[in-house]
Amino acid sequence: MKTSLPPRSRLGFSLVEVVVAIGIAASTITLMIGLIPAGLTNFRDALNTTVTSQIGQRLLYEAAQTDYQVLTAAPATKPWRYFDDEGTELTSEAGAIYHALTRVQNTTSIPTEAGGTPQPHLATVIVQVALNPEGQELPIAGPSTGPADPPEGTLDSSMTSLKFSTFTGHVAKSL
Repeated sequence: MKTSLPPRSRLGFSLVEVVVAIGIAASTITLMIGLIPAGLTNFRDALNTTVTSQIGQRLLYEAAQTDYQVLTAAPATKPWRYFDDEGTELTSEAGAIYHALTRVQNTTSIPTEAGGTPQPHLATVIVQVALNPEGQELPIAGPSTGPADPPEGTLDSSMTSLKFSTFTGHVAKSL
């Protein structure tokens, strides 16, 4: 009786196939590792934008809830307020990542066709939140000399390279 052996089948992959697979995997992993810094930068920027917006909204909300007479009392530029990396308010500048400045303009002009009409019962609140982890000196604008200048008592963007966001709100006096 003759027994026939099964034909020898290929077991495994050839050397060429293994080298090609390793090459594809290595290049894919290299590309993915190259994307990590860009992803982390985008994540950090998104986090900073979120925290800055929360601080700005909080300070505008506080201004809206403050009695009008107290809000518009001197000084127009309120003291600096300091926040940590999560947006929690701090009592001093030590450890602050975000610095917030609030400026209240007592009289606001409402735009009309013939210009602006000053409204003595409407105040404009300008909140500026700066990302300032190194605690650098932040320049405050002096008196405006033209319409393109920042309002007096606010951060001057032409004199700093720090990122900051400006939030504006209006508060009306209850009559």
